Amino acid sequence: MNRRSMMLAMIGALTSAAVGSKARAQALDLSRPFTILVGFPAGGSVDISARLVAEELRTSLGATVVVENVTGAGGKIAVERAKNAPADGKTILVTPAATMTLYPLIYNKLSYDPVKDFIPVAQVCTLDYMLVISPKVVTGKVNTIADLAAWYLANPTNRVYGHGAAGSPMHFVGAMYGKHAKLDLTHVPYRGATLMIQDLLGGQIGVAVTTIADSLPHLKSGALKAIAVTGSKRSEFLPDVPTFIEQGADIVAEDWFGAFVRSGTPKPIVDQLNSVIAAGVAKPAVRSRLSNLAFGSRAMPQPEFAKVFSAEIEKWTPVVQATGFKIEE
Repeated sequence: MNRRSMMLAMIGALTSAAVGSKARAQALDLSRPFTILVGFPAGGSVDISARLVAEELRTSLGATVVVENVTGAGGKIAVERAKNAPADGKTILVTPAATMTLYPLIYNKLSYDPVKDFIPVAQVCTLDYMLVISPKVVTGKVNTIADLAAWYLANPTNRVYGHGAAGSPMHFVGAMYGKHAKLDLTHVPYRGATLMIQDLLGGQIGVAVTTIADSLPHLKSGALKAIAVTGSKRSEFLPDVPTFIEQGADIVAEDWFGAFVRSGTPKPIVDQLNSVIAAGVAKPAVRSRLSNLAFGSRAMPQPEFAKVFSAEIEKWTPVVQATGFKIEE
């Protein structure tokens, strides 16, 4: 080997060593526990999803993982905590899409910027919404969104719909339906789905937009009736219920829970976390557990999830602006 060849070989070896050292420096530090932040109470659907992520980190990486339920302000406190965490991938926020896609549109003041302050890591699960009626109130032959529009016209004092939270996707799905039907509908916000479902069952309200998961037992019993789902295709949990699209309304809304880390987290760490979470949600056992909650799952690489995140913001922006809805704080 001549002198030039030896020099090139040495440079190559040094470069490889430097790259390898950098990669090792950016690898997840498993000597310290992970913290998964959840902005909603223990035992709820977001919490259950977060604990599935925790389980995958434990089994795949042998890591110690602590799930913290930092409740309050509709999940915003947990988001703020995650924003202020070190950018090392050890603090993961698991949150519904709304805190990152709708909150910037509906709050006049927000202490975080989801796009600038966070990196979308992985989608954990998906869920569809539906338009549901109470047969105690919406009487007669109401099987489609057109039938419901006719019922609303015949019952002007009942032109309302319930939903689980002001400024939620359910709120705006109802607004989109009202626009499609050319009806001025009044939204009735509840503090969570439980009270709303109780009022539907009791006949205090006749129509609501809710998740399939929250109402599925009552649909099976016949106490409530679904007339449209918001997915781009029919739900596997309600295969006989047509989509809004099938019924001529351009309304598609698929919610999801996602994992996020603070901006500035090195890409190798983000990719490693995505790999673990995506592999986890693809496991048949995890899919089965999510299915028991009426949730879907779709493993995807991080760049694809980032595109989903951006598209969600773009989709909701004109919808929210059209309603003029804002939360003053």
